[in-house]
Amino acid sequence: MLRIGVLKEPTDHKLTVLTPSGVERLKGRAVVLVQRDAGRGAGFTNKAYEEAGAELVDSEEALLGGSDLVLSYGHRDLRNRKIEGKTFIGIFNFLWEPGHVDHYLRSGVSVHSLDLIPRSTLAQSMDVLSSVGSISGYQAVLLAAERSLATVPMITSAGGTLRPAKFLVMGAGVAGLQAIATARRLGAVVKAYDVRTASREEVESLGATFIEVEGAVDDKSAGGYATQQTEEFLERVRQRIHEEAAAADVVITTARVPGKRAPLLITEDMVMGMKPGAVVVDIAAATGGNCALTEPDQTVVRNEVTILGPTRIESSCAYSTSFLLSNNYTSFITYLLDHQEKLSEDPILSATLVVQDGHSVNQRILALQGTGK
Repeated sequence: MLRIGVLKEPTDHKLTVLTPSGVERLKGRAVVLVQRDAGRGAGFTNKAYEEAGAELVDSEEALLGGSDLVLSYGHRDLRNRKIEGKTFIGIFNFLWEPGHVDHYLRSGVSVHSLDLIPRSTLAQSMDVLSSVGSISGYQAVLLAAERSLATVPMITSAGGTLRPAKFLVMGAGVAGLQAIATARRLGAVVKAYDVRTASREEVESLGATFIEVEGAVDDKSAGGYATQQTEEFLERVRQRIHEEAAAADVVITTARVPGKRAPLLITEDMVMGMKPGAVVVDIAAATGGNCALTEPDQTVVRNEVTILGPTRIESSCAYSTSFLLSNNYTSFITYLLDHQEKLSEDPILSATLVVQDGHSVNQRILALQGTGK
C-alpha cells in the first residue's frame, strides 16, 4: 500500500498540511506516516494522529526513508537527504524561485506544486492559494486593527462618537475580498481597488466602494489572477491611490502576479502623505511587496505610519489554515491516485507536475529557467 509521509514544518511556520481528519480520509488508500510533533504548532497532538490511524516517526530522515509520497507546506532543502524514487507534494512557489527545481532533479523523483493548481470548478477543492488567501486577508485586518490608533467600528459613548475607520484594500482577489468582508463586519468604511474591472461586482456586494482606473489590461486567460500592467497605467493608479491613501486609516495590499515581482502600488511619497498613526499591511511582502517601504517580516515606521510586511501571516491562524490545507491536500491526493495513469493528459495533474522521474517538465517553469530568473 502507498506510504504517505508528512514532514514537520520549521518551528516558525506552525502549520501542518495534513490534520488527523485528513489521515482518516486517506484510510484504506494509504498508510500515513507523520513526523513527531508535525501538528503541534497548529494544535494537533501526536495522540490525535495516532488515534486517527497514523504512524509516528521521530526524524525527517526516517520519514523520508519510509515514504513513497512526501507532503510539506513549502520547499525544503533536501539535497543532503536520500530522496530518490519519491514523489513530493507541496506549495513550492517555483514561479517565484524556479532555481529550487534543481534540488529535485534526481533519479525517480516527481514533484507536484499545488500553487500551480488551475482556477477551475473541477480543481476548486484543491485550491490551496484560495485557502491561504482567505486566512491571509482575514488576519491582515485583525493585525491592522491591533496596530491602528483608531477603533474600527463607529462607537458612541458618553465622551462622544468615534467615526468608523477608513480602510483601503488593494487587490480584490481571494485575500482582498476576505479583507473587505472582515473589515466591513468590524464596522469599517471600505474602499477597494483591483486592475480587474470584473471585480467591481464582488467588491460592491460586500458593501465596499470600488475604485476604478481606466486602461487596465484584463487577461481572461490569467485564471483569475492579476495580469502584468504597463508602467503608464500603474502610474495613473498611483496618482489615484495617493489621494485615497491620504484619507485612509488602514491600507491593506494584496496584489500579486504569478512569477513576477509584486506590483508597486504604495510609493514612499504616498506613505509620507498618509495621516500619522495610519497602518499599512502588505501581504505581498514575500514577492517584493506592494509598498516601497515594506521589509519582509519587519515593522517599519516612517512619518508615523506603520508598515507591516508579514510573509507567513497565514501561520498566525495555524489551526484554521491547516484545516483548510488538509482538505485541499487530501482532495488532490485522492484525485492523483484516481487519475495518475493519465498524468500527462489530465488538466490538473499536468498543470501541477514540475518534475517527473528526475526531469524538469513544466513549461511555465522551464520558460522562467530559460530566462535565468
